[in-house]
Amino acid sequence: MKEGVSLISAGGFARFYTPLAATSLLLTATNPILAAALARSTDPITALAGYQVAFAVCGVLYAPLLVVQQVAAARLLAGGSFSPVIRFAYLTGALLSLVGALIAYTSFGDVVFAGVVGVGPGVLDEAVRAMQFLWPVPFLTAVRASHQGRLVAGHRTVPIAGATGGRTGILAIVAFGLLATGGGAWLGAAAFTVGMIVETAVVMIARTPGIELEKEDCEVDNENVARFSAPLMLNVLLWWATPLIINAVLARTANPAPALAAFAVVEAVAWFIAAPVGQLQHASIALVQCSETHRRVRSWGGVVAFSMMGVLLLTAIPAVREPLLGYLFALGGDLIALAGPALPIAAAYPLLYGIRQYYQGLFVRSGRPNVVGTGAVLRVASIIVAALIFNDAAVGGAVLGVGLAVMGLAIEGLFLVRCSQKDVMPELRARRAAAVNPEAFEGVS
Repeated sequence: MKEGVSLISAGGFARFYTPLAATSLLLTATNPILAAALARSTDPITALAGYQVAFAVCGVLYAPLLVVQQVAAARLLAGGSFSPVIRFAYLTGALLSLVGALIAYTSFGDVVFAGVVGVGPGVLDEAVRAMQFLWPVPFLTAVRASHQGRLVAGHRTVPIAGATGGRTGILAIVAFGLLATGGGAWLGAAAFTVGMIVETAVVMIARTPGIELEKEDCEVDNENVARFSAPLMLNVLLWWATPLIINAVLARTANPAPALAAFAVVEAVAWFIAAPVGQLQHASIALVQCSETHRRVRSWGGVVAFSMMGVLLLTAIPAVREPLLGYLFALGGDLIALAGPALPIAAAYPLLYGIRQYYQGLFVRSGRPNVVGTGAVLRVASIIVAALIFNDAAVGGAVLGVGLAVMGLAIEGLFLVRCSQKDVMPELRARRAAAVNPEAFEGVS
């Protein structure tokens, strides 16, 4: 720790983290808003299906670019230059947007949507038209993530939350404003892209005083940035693949349709409540300087995780969950019976997800992204093995899906914590020992 750098206080953590938690909640609200608008289209079923398929394909294209935020923040905090990250992100985003444009405007779209996904003619037309509005999203994601990382490095999280709030507001206005046209999958895609443009513009304009962006940094070139980013991109792709794998497992159970529907509802509730802990990765990247700041930030992150866990446990009480699932999601008695027992298990999401995010941030900050990628591979592999073992078991439905997700998160978390004890904690303790003013560590013997 350098002289003059004070330990983060509880108030400092709250000021840094609250906007990030709000950002997660605002992002999570995007899908319900668009679903509510599409459900009011002239042909709501086809519109919802077409948008869902198109956005899933678009998500695969832009998911790897989400790691640019972490890469940019870690490089700037380590004293590297910003321009190599920008070049890598912009080039990768442009290439992936080009793939999206090929899907939208050539016969490659028929191959992807009809051949690979397997949709029928009506949904195919809706999906292709939606893709004609979604293809710029990968490039916009690259630009947005780069400048969000710059803001995280400068501890300026309020502009990130403001940009996300502006995106959500504009998205809602555009989506419901276009309903006069009759709607369709393209409506959701247009609203999403317009919202992304607004969010990207805001984070690009926001300044980061105190952060030197360009330095003599010959070692941090495009090749090194790509090598550093590759395991993180693998991690994000496997994260997005996890629900697809679990859905494939549930689709092979005795009653696949109710199982998939119940699992989808539980996931929607659980991940919305767990969303605030998802930003702990940025807290550990930006705030952890030594073993003492690690202890403090981890403790405050634990408060956030256990609070969200408590909310989920409250939601799992039968007197709460039955009216919630019945009125909010309009579920019948059979689906409530399938989804209800899975909610107490899903209450583990905030804690396990928080552990995953926090320790992944430590490894990104310490320049060990390979550990992050290895943990993701281990999680997915354990889910697949468990699915094969429990394939003929009596347990099924949402309980099976949530149980597989919890088991995978637990194994990944244990792996990350164990690796951190060996690889990261010695460095953090050494930084504390080298502090100019060791008396500043209150209560540490």
